[in-house]
Amino acid sequence: MSSMEAMTTYEAGERLGITQTSVRQLVGSGQLTVVGKAGRALLLNRSSVERRAAAGGRRGRAWTPKVAWAALTMLSGGNPSWISPSEKSRLKSRLRGRTAEDVAALARHKDRVRRYRVAPDGLPILQDHLIPGGVSALRSEAVAAKFGLTGGSGLVEGYVMQGDADQLAAALGMVEDPEGNAIVREVGVTEPFAEGQAPLAAIAVDLMGSLSIRERSAGQRVINELLHF
Repeated sequence: MSSMEAMTTYEAGERLGITQTSVRQLVGSGQLTVVGKAGRALLLNRSSVERRAAAGGRRGRAWTPKVAWAALTMLSGGNPSWISPSEKSRLKSRLRGRTAEDVAALARHKDRVRRYRVAPDGLPILQDHLIPGGVSALRSEAVAAKFGLTGGSGLVEGYVMQGDADQLAAALGMVEDPEGNAIVREVGVTEPFAEGQAPLAAIAVDLMGSLSIRERSAGQRVINELLHF
């Protein structure tokens, strides 16, 4: 592996402006991908670090997954019934004055990201098992119109419950690959997906992690619009 494809955890911390402890937390949540070792030091996939950098730096302590999904549901016009009325009130106050970058950083624990390489004939099967997120959500004309983008990317991206990624990988022969053509986002809460789709704000946050400037900008714009609606 060339030095252009990997960086050390120290280099990743410098790039993201965070501590080594925070780098390890991002590795544990799947947001940074380990691709090897140099002696005792972990080597991280450079693209995963750049995607994390594109999504914005740390802006305070991250929300728990339950609170992150409550915030994203509220921003999308839904009612997060899994938190109390007092928690909703406090969360609404916390969202005042926030930016899209703030929301993306605070919601960084909403899922565990797994990236795979999938054979072309397996992609449609995988898509059928996912609740569309990120670029896959853009295959819906209504969703694509909100972002001013079009679907058609060769990438498959979406949500499953915790533990389902390994089962899908075994069934479809998926291989973990930081440059792969499938992004599987594991979540531990079901309520935000009760209608069979991801909240609009979650899709926007997904897009903010893209290396595509157009997708990242569209995600930022939509979150800022939802914050000021």
